[in-house]
Amino acid sequence: MARKKDNTSAAEMIARECLGVRMRILNRAITAVYDEALRPHGLRVGQLNILVGVSRMGPARPGDLCRFLRMDKSTLSRDVELMRRNGWLEVDESSDKRARPLRISAEGQALLEAVVPAWRHAQGRVEAMLGTEAIAALGQVADRLWKEDAAGS
Repeated sequence: MARKKDNTSAAEMIARECLGVRMRILNRAITAVYDEALRPHGLRVGQLNILVGVSRMGPARPGDLCRFLRMDKSTLSRDVELMRRNGWLEVDESSDKRARPLRISAEGQALLEAVVPAWRHAQGRVEAMLGTEAIAALGQVADRLWKEDAAGS
């Protein structure tokens, strides 16, 4: 059995160096800022992400949307069901049940437009939290990942 000192040493090393651990902490902190700003609209940042993805892709099959947003299908299914009930997304019922394309509804598009001021406020808070250099670096990484995905599909 490992001694506590060795475990602490490993924990300290991982906490200090592991990008996975550090990005999860950043993700939670940033998500909290956006969720707080979007709450008055009845929206969470994960749902905003889906609305933006569907809006950008046009009608989007769930599998394609999951790849584009880098999310798992079970999370998408739960959010899509709630977003359908709220009238923000529509599903093409005429297609294959497993791959029915999603599209943003008029209500969902209106919601996107309505949340822009709250989103801008959250964006400003996150920019202040991270700084302009980090924001630019993260934007470049996201752009590169999207380009790689587009080239691979």
